[in-house]
Amino acid sequence: MKRWLIPSYFVIFSLFFTYNSSALTLPFCPHDQSAALIQFNSSFSIDCSRSSQLSISRAKTISWEEGTNCCLWDGVKCDTKTGNVIALDLSFSCLFGPFPSNNTLFLLRHLRQLNLAGNDFRGSPMASQFGQLTSLTHLNISWSSFIGKVPPEISRLSKLLSLDLSMSGLMFEGHVFENMVANLTQLRHLLLSEVNMSQVVPTSFLNMSSYIQTLVLENNYELHGKFPEDVFRFPYLQKFRVSSNFLELKFPKTNWSAPLKSLQVTLSYLEELPDSIGDLTSLEIFDLPVNHLGGPIPASLGNLTQLKYLDLSDNNLSGVLPVSAFNLRQVQFVDFSRNKLAGSFPSQVSELSQLSILDLDRNFLSGRVPSWLFSLPSLVLLRLSNNKLTGPIDQFDKVTPLEEAYLQNNEIEGPVPGSIALLVNLIYLDLSSNKLSGNFDLDKLSKLKKLESLTLSNNALLSFTSESKVNYSLPNLLSLNLSSCDIIDFPDFVRNLEGLRELDLSNNRIHVIEANMFVKLKELQRLDLSHNSLLSLSNNGNLSLFLPNLGYLSLSSCNLTVFANFLTIQESLRELYLSNNSIQGQITKQERTWGSNLVILDLSNNLLTVVEYYPWRNIKVLRLDSNLLEGPLLVPPPSTSVFSISNNKLTGEVPYSICEFGTEIDAAIDLSHNNLSGVIPKCAGLANIAYLDLHANNFHGNIPDFCVNENNMLSTLNLNDNDFDGPLPKSLANCLLLEVLILGNNKINDTFPYSLGNLPSLQVLVLRSNNFHGQVINPDNQSYFSNLRILDLSHNNFSGYLPTTFFKSLEGMMGLADVDMAYMGDRFQYYTDSMVLTMKGEEIVLERILTIFAAIDMSSNKFEGTIPETVGNLISLQVLNFSHNHLTGHIPSSLGNLVALESLDLSCNELVGEIPSELTGLNFLEVLNLSENQLVGLIPQGKQFNTFLNDSYVDLKQNLY
Repeated sequence: MKRWLIPSYFVIFSLFFTYNSSALTLPFCPHDQSAALIQFNSSFSIDCSRSSQLSISRAKTISWEEGTNCCLWDGVKCDTKTGNVIALDLSFSCLFGPFPSNNTLFLLRHLRQLNLAGNDFRGSPMASQFGQLTSLTHLNISWSSFIGKVPPEISRLSKLLSLDLSMSGLMFEGHVFENMVANLTQLRHLLLSEVNMSQVVPTSFLNMSSYIQTLVLENNYELHGKFPEDVFRFPYLQKFRVSSNFLELKFPKTNWSAPLKSLQVTLSYLEELPDSIGDLTSLEIFDLPVNHLGGPIPASLGNLTQLKYLDLSDNNLSGVLPVSAFNLRQVQFVDFSRNKLAGSFPSQVSELSQLSILDLDRNFLSGRVPSWLFSLPSLVLLRLSNNKLTGPIDQFDKVTPLEEAYLQNNEIEGPVPGSIALLVNLIYLDLSSNKLSGNFDLDKLSKLKKLESLTLSNNALLSFTSESKVNYSLPNLLSLNLSSCDIIDFPDFVRNLEGLRELDLSNNRIHVIEANMFVKLKELQRLDLSHNSLLSLSNNGNLSLFLPNLGYLSLSSCNLTVFANFLTIQESLRELYLSNNSIQGQITKQERTWGSNLVILDLSNNLLTVVEYYPWRNIKVLRLDSNLLEGPLLVPPPSTSVFSISNNKLTGEVPYSICEFGTEIDAAIDLSHNNLSGVIPKCAGLANIAYLDLHANNFHGNIPDFCVNENNMLSTLNLNDNDFDGPLPKSLANCLLLEVLILGNNKINDTFPYSLGNLPSLQVLVLRSNNFHGQVINPDNQSYFSNLRILDLSHNNFSGYLPTTFFKSLEGMMGLADVDMAYMGDRFQYYTDSMVLTMKGEEIVLERILTIFAAIDMSSNKFEGTIPETVGNLISLQVLNFSHNHLTGHIPSSLGNLVALESLDLSCNELVGEIPSELTGLNFLEVLNLSENQLVGLIPQGKQFNTFLNDSYVDLKQNLY
C-alpha cells in the first residue's frame, strides 16, 4: 500500500460519531447496557504499547465510570430518544486480552455500528455471537488479532452496509463466503485484506450486493483463479483494491462505465490495458504496479482528467511513451518505472501543473532531456535514470521546488547546464554514468544551500574549475561522489565542506593527498581514494591529523609502499582497504596502532611476508588474501566473522583453535589456494559457518562431519582439489541450508549420495574426478534434487543406464526463465561461488556462477544404454555433456527442446542413426561435439547448423557419413 494512502484507509472506514456534550439533550442509557459496557471493559487490560498505530491510539475506556451516563462516555453513542447504545467506536483503544464468546458486548442488541479495529484480542476466534447483533449496519474488527474461521452466523447481519475483517488472521470457508455475500444484500463496503480466502472461488464475488461501492482484497495471496470480469461493471463500484500472486484479472474491453474513483491491482496477472480504461472518467487513483502487464499504454489514458495518482511500474509495458500522460491536469504522481517504454519526451507541455513526482526509471527512453521538466511548478522528485537519453540538457530559466533529480546511467552529453544553480531547493542530484563533458564551474553549486548528496561519477570527459578562492560552503552536503571523472588534483572546494560524511574520489588520477586537505572535514565517515594509481600520501603538512568519525577508508590500488602515519592514528576505523598495493614489511606483536575498533582489514594483493600477530581484538572482517604470506596458519580472534587468507603460501595443519571461529551468524572462512595439509579438525562442522572454502590445498583423510547440530548455517562447502578419501559423511544430509557442494578432484570412494536429494536448497553438486561408483538409481521413485541447477559427475566410475526417473526430478533445470539473474553466494558480502566446468574439451573456470545457469556433466564414466527422452524436459540447460561413456541408440529428437543449450557434447560413445533435424533449431548452440560415434546420413542443413559463429566449436569427425 502506498504510504500516502495509509491514513485514508483508516479514515474512510472508521466510524464517525457526532457527540453532543450537553447532558440536557441526551437521555440516560439503560442500566443493563451501562453494566454490560463496564463488564466488557473490565475483561481487558489497557496497553497502548502493543498497538500497531501508536500515533492514533488512545485508551478511550479509561474514562468510563460506573454510575455515570454511558451516553457521555468516550466512544459511545446513544439513541437520542430511547438512550439505547447504538454505536460503539473503540478503534485503537489499547484493549488487550482474549475476547470470550460470552462477552457482555453481545448483550447490546441495539448496536448499529461497532468498531473494534486496532486492538489486540490475543488470537481469539471470531465468536458466532457476532451474528446476534442483527441491527448492525457497520462492523469493523480489522487489525484486532482475531484468528480462525469466520463463523457462518455472519450471514445473519443482513442490514450491514460496511464490513471490515482485514489484517486479523481470519479465513473464509467457501460456503460461508458464498452465503454471506448472497445474504448481505445492502452491503456497500467490504474489506477483507489479508483474510485467508484459499477456499473461496472468485466467481462468488458475482453474488455480491449490487450496491457495492468498496471492495478491498489486499494481500490475499491464497485467493487464486480467474476473477470475474463483470465485477468491474457493478453500477456503484467506486473503490477496488486487490493484490494476490495467483489471481488472474481481465478488464472489460467494452461497456465499461463504472463510477470507479480508485482502481488498485498489485502482484496479480493482468493481460493488458484495454482502450476502455479511458471510459473511467471519474478515476482519481489508477494503481497497477507489478502485474505482468504487457503491450502498449492506450492513448485513451488521456481521458482520465480527474486522475491524481498513476502507477504502472514494474510491468512489461512496451511501445512509445504515451503523450496523453502529459495532458493530465490534476495528476500529482506518475510512475512508469521498470517497464520497456521507448520514445522521447514531447518538446512542450502546458499541463502537469500539479505533478509532484515523476518516475520513469529503467525504460528505453531516448532523445533529449527537455528543459520544461525542470520548470514544472510543483515537481519535487524527478527520476529518469537507467534509460537511453542523449543530447545535452537544455538550459532552463525558472526557480522550481525540485528537491531530487536522478538522471544517472544514460547517454547524456554536453556540459552540466549552468542553470542548475536555479534549483535552490535541490537536496539530491545524481548525473553519474553519462557522457557529460566540458568544464563545470563548481562555484555554481554555491547557491544550492540545501544540497545533501551530489553524484557526478563516471563522466570521464567532465572537468572541474573554480574561479573563486573557495570562500563558500555547502552546509548540508553530506555525500559527494566524483569517482571516475579524470580528476588530477584534489578539488579545493571539498576542503570547506565541514558537514561532509562521505567522499568518493576513486578511479581518478589524483597524485598527492596531504593531511591538511581534511582539516575541516571532522564529520567524515567514509573516504574512498582507491584506484588512483599515482597517488602518494605526502609527508608535508600535519600528518598527525585525526578524523574522529572516520570508519571506512579505502586506498586499494594506489601503488602505496608504506604505512603512512596518517593511517595509523585513525582510531575509529572499522574498515580499512589496502589491497592491490606494494606495501612491504611485517605486522608484529608490537604494532598495535589501530587498537580495538577496527573490524575490517583488507591487505589483499600486497607483498607482506610475515604476520606474527593480529592486534585487532574486536575485528569482524579480516582479509589477507593474495599476498606472499608464509608459515603456519594464524587463526584470528573469536570476534571475526569473515576470514580470508587465500592465495598465499601457508603451510602446516589447521590448528584446533579454528574451533573458536564462527560465533557470528553467516560466518565465512576462505583458506583456499595455499599449501595447508593434514586433517580438518572435526569441530569445523559444529560452528555457525555458512561459507567454507578449503579448495586447492593438500588436506587428506576423511571429510569431517558437518551439520551435526541443529540450526546449522552451512550454505557453501568447497573442498575441491585436495586428497580427501573415504566415503562422504552422512551428516551432510542434515545441512538443510546447503546450496553449493563442490567436492571434485579428491579420492572419495562412495556410491551416488541420494541422501542429499532431500536438501531443499541444494543447487550445485560437483563430484567430478573421484572414485564414485555404482548406478545412479532413484531408490524409491520419489522426487529428489528438485532445485539442482548444476550437476557434475564426470570422471568417476558410475555405471548402468542413465537414470530416466532422476532426470524427471530436476525441476530446477526446467524453469529458470523466471529466476532473477544474480550470482550464487551473493549474500556473502565478500565472496561469490566459483567452479570448474568442461567445455570444448577444456576445463573452464567459472569465477562467478549465475543463478540462471544450468548444466549437466556426466562424461567419462561407464554409463550405457540409450539417452532418455526425459532429458529433453530440462529446457533451461545450457551445458549437456554425456561424452566418453558407452551410450548406444539414437540421439533423441527431444534434445531439440533444449532451447537454451549452448554446449552439447555426446562424443566418444556408440550412438547410431542420423543427427535429428530438431537440433538445427537450437539457436544458442555454440559447441557441438558428436565425434567418434557411429552416426550415419547427411548432416542437417539450415538454421543454426549454417550460422555457427566463427568462434563456435563443431566436431563431427569419425562417424559414418
